[in-house]
Amino acid sequence: MMMNTIQILCLLAAGVYLVRTLVFVLGIILERRKQAQHIVNTSFQPFVSVVVPARNEEGNIERCVRSLMQSTYPANSFEVIIVNDRSEDRTGEILSGLQTEFPHLVVHNTEVSEGEKKSNLQGKPRAVHQGIMRSRGEIVCMTDADCEIPPTWIRAIARMYARPEVGLVAAFTLVSGNRFFDKLQMLEWTINNTMASAGVGLKQPLGCFGNNLSVRRSVYEALGGYERIPFSVTEDLALLQAVFNAGHEVCYVCSPETGIQTMPCPDIASFSKQHQRWVNGGKALGWRGRIFVVSSLLIWIGLVPALLQGAWLWALGLVLVRILANMLLTFHSFVTLRMASRLWLMPFAEPFFLLIELAMPFWAMKSKVEWKGQILRNH
Repeated sequence: MMMNTIQILCLLAAGVYLVRTLVFVLGIILERRKQAQHIVNTSFQPFVSVVVPARNEEGNIERCVRSLMQSTYPANSFEVIIVNDRSEDRTGEILSGLQTEFPHLVVHNTEVSEGEKKSNLQGKPRAVHQGIMRSRGEIVCMTDADCEIPPTWIRAIARMYARPEVGLVAAFTLVSGNRFFDKLQMLEWTINNTMASAGVGLKQPLGCFGNNLSVRRSVYEALGGYERIPFSVTEDLALLQAVFNAGHEVCYVCSPETGIQTMPCPDIASFSKQHQRWVNGGKALGWRGRIFVVSSLLIWIGLVPALLQGAWLWALGLVLVRILANMLLTFHSFVTLRMASRLWLMPFAEPFFLLIELAMPFWAMKSKVEWKGQILRNH
């Protein structure tokens, strides 16, 4: 392969990636401006229900519940509903003890009918739906049992619904942990949250995280909830798209007040299962997903020939473009979330990101997804 061909491939890959980044930056600007305009009525104080599905979470559930109970939102204006989804460990026992300490904590044990086994209510959507049906809140917030929630979360999310046209609010989830592998996941989640929020700003719902998600109850009921929304292994994306397609306004908040901490994947095996689920759920993005995958794989199409032919400067230049683009993309998010000091990790994470993108097609080939010991697949 001639050098000029390698140069063309590298320039093409770098150009496409830069254009994609600038489009996302535009979306970020639009969404952050909208977010600032929404925070106008701090006196808005609806009754809020927090629904937390929990399956075999004996090591996490107590920390999650205690963080929720430390909320600065008035105690008589919110409830916490833990959905014990047929846990086989000490989750139920721990919840019983917490109920003694927090009498207003509601624990619901999932019930699975024969009809539900083949319906849209499978896995996590079933647990979340049953929790919402048991709840009373005008606003329903959702998080996961392996998360730690800041005291300001409920109040900051609730005030976003002061405008009646807002139907759903997503917010950033941050990854905790001190291992290098944990920090790589933190960077990836920040990038993914940033791109998802940019998608909302561009009115292209690309995704969100179900462990930091909320919906107006009347909107959820009008959609028929997860019982009517087509089943997806990424139920958060399915709800986001359903609310958006119904004509309701969606917001994606980037703020320290709403930033939830989640546990990282402990090992490569669980990380791979998590991403296989994300990739399979992301098929619902259609042409948007295909553009994203192609623009990412173009980097490899430029990088591999350059390395094989010894065009080290072109290969290095392509990688540097990627690093600078990702830093530009996430700079405002890191600053807003008071994590700017972690940006220096980005160059060290680039090989990790490249390998993830290379693995995406292989994850997509496997349609069966394992979640909490359950085998699921998109309909």
